Amino acid sequence: MAPKMLKYGEFDVWRIKGNPDLSLLSRDELERFHAMRGENTRQIFSLSRSAIHKIGDFYKVQEISEKCIHVHPGGKPFFVNNPNLHFSLSHTEEELAIAFSCTPVGFDLEKKGRRSREWASLARRFFSTEEAAKVEAAAGDMERCFLEFWTGKEAILKLDGSGISGGLERARVWSDSEGSMGERRVYLHRINWPAHIAHVASFEKISSVRLRELILE
Repeated sequence: MAPKMLKYGEFDVWRIKGNPDLSLLSRDELERFHAMRGENTRQIFSLSRSAIHKIGDFYKVQEISEKCIHVHPGGKPFFVNNPNLHFSLSHTEEELAIAFSCTPVGFDLEKKGRRSREWASLARRFFSTEEAAKVEAAAGDMERCFLEFWTGKEAILKLDGSGISGGLERARVWSDSEGSMGERRVYLHRINWPAHIAHVASFEKISSVRLRELILE
């Protein structure tokens, strides 16, 4: 594929399949990989970093050097030498996806069809009074409604860089296309694909969201 750059308002969401390619990782990343405990943690880290480097090559306008990916204090990774290329990743047990943009982006996805959960109770615990009321009013469709709020809030917090540790109450979802982070307006785009719900969040207007797929051999 020939390299291209994302335009203002464009967002690409890549679904990642296949196996990690450790040859794509920097020395620093390989050290982190070998120091990790837990096979699942190692798998997610190596697969996601392999994908970020591969997709970075698709968008980049300059060579990516060693240790090109750093992590903000809130846990959000970023390209050190590509300030106009931003990304945000999310994964479930069987799905890994990464959103890319030329402006800051937040992305989150969750699996649908989980075992019976007390959605209304969880909403009252984590959401605002208005948001919890909407979940309860959804009746037989509570799971979908809950996950739409949850992914929207997480995407906003990832956009901000604080992550879920920043507190879900700080992120508000007002509609399918709009939310807020404190006093700041946030634009949202919801994605529904089989078995999953996801949200893209941006401080800039979202003109298009494209779904792409990367298969690592």
